[in-house]
Amino acid sequence: MHIASVTRSVPYDGIPHAGGDYVLRHAHALRAMGHSVTFIAPDTIENRRAIERGAPADEVVLYPARSIAHPHPLERLRRRLSPARVGRDEHRGLSRSAVARAALAAADVVEYQWTQSGDLGGAVARYATPRARRVLVLHDVMTQQVTRQRDNGRDGRTARLVRSIKVVLVRRAERRAISRVDIAIVFSDKDARAARALAPATVAVEVVRPPLAGGVDVAAVCRGDRDKGDRPLEVLYVGWFRRADNARAAMWLCCEVWPHVRAARPEARLTLAGADPTAEMHAAASPGMGIEITGYQASLDAFYARADVAAVPVLDGAGVKFKTVLAMLRQLPVVSTSVGLEGITDDPALVWSETDDPRAFAAALLDAADRPEDAARVGRAARAWASREFSEQTYRETLARLIDRPEP
Repeated sequence: MHIASVTRSVPYDGIPHAGGDYVLRHAHALRAMGHSVTFIAPDTIENRRAIERGAPADEVVLYPARSIAHPHPLERLRRRLSPARVGRDEHRGLSRSAVARAALAAADVVEYQWTQSGDLGGAVARYATPRARRVLVLHDVMTQQVTRQRDNGRDGRTARLVRSIKVVLVRRAERRAISRVDIAIVFSDKDARAARALAPATVAVEVVRPPLAGGVDVAAVCRGDRDKGDRPLEVLYVGWFRRADNARAAMWLCCEVWPHVRAARPEARLTLAGADPTAEMHAAASPGMGIEITGYQASLDAFYARADVAAVPVLDGAGVKFKTVLAMLRQLPVVSTSVGLEGITDDPALVWSETDDPRAFAAALLDAADRPEDAARVGRAARAWASREFSEQTYRETLARLIDRPEP
């Protein structure tokens, strides 16, 4: 079959954010199953670079989207209030692209990656054939994300009003995007419940675990039972820090948690690994605090290999946190907040500690260092479970069942 994938980001090897990494793995899986894939995406500098780096597709179509790089004041306000929608110029750009229209007309399946792409469903429907199966991949349920931001915000009345308006607008846009498809794919039972609350009865909401186990060379990166010797405690936090929730988590870890760790173990080292670290993060990593900020890295294997424990300090956001699963797959014991484990597991045997308290978080990191054999046991159990739960083979089988099934 031919798959037309309407996406915000064209994926490539080494893409710095979890959503793009999923689309990369998804495209590889589709092509391995014998399908052809055309990406349809906005014409941005990043997407042009992705083409140069070798996107896993039979064709990539970029349509004009000037408002992304050069938004006017009203467009900036719209984005702030309704991040689930795209600019009007994107709708026009997609409609005016003859190549995009041809790809949609030839598609057996039209998929939308992210809620924002689903906002283009009205334009797409004019060109895709009625027989094409329509699929929306909700990387997270944005309604849950903005509702959490509204409920957790502690600033003034005006900001609270803005967040409340955002919840209403995002819920409306997300409900509309879901209503335009046949299947909405989510990554966890938690997200399935949230999506079903928005979806009409005609839309099937399906849980598909992402194929995160594929491509992880566990033998090369897991610690196993290697003798620590006199090495200092190594803590790793991985994230794409252009996302505000990841940057806020890094600041909480540096400012609220890490001083307690360093007070007990002055030689301990924290690595913040990922693209686009903020100026605030760099300021928090003052000399003598034992904090390394890596910036973009094509591979994080070396950082996983030297780590003793993975920290997942996220306090807001939504969806399945890939960073948690990837640490498990690399046999690292995980210390996480409750948000960092949402939709993944509630089995305490697979996680070293779950806490939202900064002192308890620090104590758990130190406890992993003090009990390396127990930490290694938890890491091995987590790896074995995650390898099954997020396997590439299971993903392909589930995907085939969904996109190939006959109409009811």
